[in-house]
Amino acid sequence: MSDADATLSPILQALQRGPHAQPAGGYSRAGFCAQGQLPLDALGVEVTACGALARPLGAAQAEALQAASSPAPFGHREATVLDKRVRDTGRITAADITLHWAEGALAALQAEVAQALGQAALELRLHDLLVYGPGQFFKPHQDTEKHPGMVGTLVLVWPSAHLGGTLAVQHGADRTLFASQHLQAPALRWCAFYADCRHEVLPVEEGWRVVLSFDLVVPAEPLPRGPAPSPALLQALRDQLMPGGEPSTAPWVFLLEHEYSQHGLRWNLLKGDDRAHVQALVAAAAELGLVAHLALAEIHESWTAIAPDSRRGRYRSYDDDDDDDDYGEGAEPDELIDDDMLLDFWVDARGRVLQRAALRVRPDAAESFFDTGEDYLVGEEYEGYMGNYGETLDYWYHRAALVLQTPQAQEASRFTTEFDAALHDAVALARSGQPAALAERLRGGWRELQQHARGQDARRHLAAYAELAAALPDAERALELCRPFDWTQFTAQDGPTLALLAEQRGAPWLQSLFDAWTQPVLGPGQEWRWAGMDAPPWPQDLDAFVAACPPAAIAPLLQGCEAIWQAWNAGQVSVKPARRHELQARRLQQAAQFAAALQYLDAPQQARALQRWADDMHVKPSLYPLLDLPELLQNLPTTIGRHNALDALRGAVVVALQDALKTPELPAHNHRLDGIEWQCRCGDCSKVIAWAQGSDGAPLTLAMAEGLRSHVEQQLKDAAAPLRCETLRQGRPYKLVIHKPADLHATRQARRAQWARDLAALQS
Repeated sequence: MSDADATLSPILQALQRGPHAQPAGGYSRAGFCAQGQLPLDALGVEVTACGALARPLGAAQAEALQAASSPAPFGHREATVLDKRVRDTGRITAADITLHWAEGALAALQAEVAQALGQAALELRLHDLLVYGPGQFFKPHQDTEKHPGMVGTLVLVWPSAHLGGTLAVQHGADRTLFASQHLQAPALRWCAFYADCRHEVLPVEEGWRVVLSFDLVVPAEPLPRGPAPSPALLQALRDQLMPGGEPSTAPWVFLLEHEYSQHGLRWNLLKGDDRAHVQALVAAAAELGLVAHLALAEIHESWTAIAPDSRRGRYRSYDDDDDDDDYGEGAEPDELIDDDMLLDFWVDARGRVLQRAALRVRPDAAESFFDTGEDYLVGEEYEGYMGNYGETLDYWYHRAALVLQTPQAQEASRFTTEFDAALHDAVALARSGQPAALAERLRGGWRELQQHARGQDARRHLAAYAELAAALPDAERALELCRPFDWTQFTAQDGPTLALLAEQRGAPWLQSLFDAWTQPVLGPGQEWRWAGMDAPPWPQDLDAFVAACPPAAIAPLLQGCEAIWQAWNAGQVSVKPARRHELQARRLQQAAQFAAALQYLDAPQQARALQRWADDMHVKPSLYPLLDLPELLQNLPTTIGRHNALDALRGAVVVALQDALKTPELPAHNHRLDGIEWQCRCGDCSKVIAWAQGSDGAPLTLAMAEGLRSHVEQQLKDAAAPLRCETLRQGRPYKLVIHKPADLHATRQARRAQWARDLAALQS
């Protein structure tokens, strides 16, 4: 074993030494490019405008071909363009050409090219005839895949005296020259190469270079089975994917040498050594019961950069063929910050393209005979120094891959690539009564399962998760599966789901689940950590939700709701009056909703819970002023019945209404404002407070600097004071003018009328 071989993994070493490594026919390895020749009489060519081509071609007929040709276009991304700066040659299309092959010549040529390129079979399809005169050329480029199954190109040089016009073919670091210049041609010479090879035609110096261009197409047939896998390869794959006899839940990725597009990534279109390597690996995978896919890999690397140029935030795509060759001049990668790999565009063993999402894997989990370098680079981005971090260079590479997985890893990865289908299959397994197999199935996809339980559309998966949780053998694992759900999104339609969990897991387990859903929103000491929220975090229609829950779930559910309710109230007390006033209607609605939900408890539990609910109203008058409670008490469901706690609260409200109505009504000329929770009593604010609590209805004018004006205005807003402020921009400093409500007397009258109606309704 050479030193270079010793650095390879056991799998790659076994591939190098396996029976597939030496193709028959004398080729040491399948190449990216091959050359050969045919007898002069193996092929005859007729061109519609010029007749049969002589062998060798004379200058007059060559000039006639040039005159009959059209400028040759080339592909640029999705477009076909004409640009003589890139391609300068004449072209005659296949429709104007007739070929006359000698018996057996075409079949022999196809077989020879296929063997040289490592293919089982290839078909030649004429594309066009090209005429290069003095000075004409074709700059470096890659051929587009013009047909389904096209993998390469073959050029056949017609005998014609010329100098120059060398064809240079490059794949990675390998470069092959096909010099076609000659004065006397004893044979027809050809050169074949794969479509992912960059190639160019150097300028013709003298004479005429005439070539026939053929597309190399692989017949539509499955990848033939390779030789039986070697024991070394089987053992290496077994060690990688079944360490210690246990199936791995991670894929093994083999990066291919050649480039493939989405159209060209098929089993029967694999090129060169990729074909032999994949044949060997697939044969070994079949024997070990592994699952094989083809996929496209996007590899991203982020590096620290040194000595950058001055341009920042630029992105360069290597598909652009732009002339910005000095991009990032001087910028070099220094240390690797991060890298990742996404596997996408999946092709299964039957050649079907699967509709799957991308699967993220670690790049160091992939192996290849060829490093991921500039040959696979499709884009880079340089970011200059931004203050918080230094210069960075990001690179993006595209490669094709063979992905081998155990069936367990295949199922685990499906939770990433096709979650809905994987979840459906897991539920079917749960229903089949195989708890151990279900636990193993979910183990590899656990992270994705929990992520989807936290997602925006998580509720649609709740019923499926409940079936999985009910069937799992480990109760704690079942609890962990359901814990990430946001139960505030639940509705009455989810009641049967909770009933299933209560039936299968029992009330104590369901109590633990409710605790898990409610406790994370509470801080130490049960204080509410997000006191400014509009409502406590429980299902929006709590009454209907509780009614739909299983009886065994109601008590623990409402116990959790009560903890939330009390903590939310405690947090609301500390917020500013303006925010409390803003939420007052919503707060009363939530209070009524919670009280209505308590009706589903049994009588003793209901009485105790309502007592705590009423007590919470009494001790927090800033949240639940007694004068605001009549509508809440009148709208409580009649099914709640009579309770001492409700009667006591109702009595307190009646007394508060009577006292309010006994208070003499202020005359219309009295503009005193009462009941405001002033937040600041500094000198400037105290002036405003004294004026607001006085009877004067005229505006208050205060000359003060901008900072003081802003302070006073903000304090009035925070206190929810019904005052209007404006700035009078006269003199120095400007003046703050504060107005009392113009309809203050009408508002007070309307409020007293409402108190009278509320009192009558409560006393009826």
